[in-house]
Amino acid sequence: MKRIYFLGIAVVFLLSSCRKEVVQQIEQRVDQAYSAVYTIQPGDWFTENNGKTYSAELEVPELDNVIYQDGAVLVFIQFEGENYFEALPQVFDGISYGVIHNNGYVVIDLNDIGGGNINPPGVRVTAKVILIDAVRLALHRNLDLRNLAAVQQALGIK
Repeated sequence: MKRIYFLGIAVVFLLSSCRKEVVQQIEQRVDQAYSAVYTIQPGDWFTENNGKTYSAELEVPELDNVIYQDGAVLVFIQFEGENYFEALPQVFDGISYGVIHNNGYVVIDLNDIGGGNINPPGVRVTAKVILIDAVRLALHRNLDLRNLAAVQQALGIK
């Protein structure tokens, strides 16, 4: 009878310690993606080709070389008066909206899909920029992704 009692206590102890470990791992895996919201006023759009293309540049100092080389940049826009965001690239009413980025900035550009002249948006545009940090897996070719301890050590996760 004592054996069953001690076995029961051991099982409860093991299960509770496993749960605690999982919770700690989840709590430590934060800050893998970052977001910022920008407001583009109608006067912020500029053209360098007499109205064939318009662009708005957003300063994003958090967009560093690590994210540029190995991470991802996602951009969504919302026009004033709308209650949803649209992912870019996208085409709205014959206007193509695209994105380019490099260290420190994101540029949203728009042009007519037929090649004609256009006008920039006459309303405020909200841009949501999401930066996703990543580690290039090619640097860890022999890493066993099924071994949690090995992945944590290779990627510096505590």
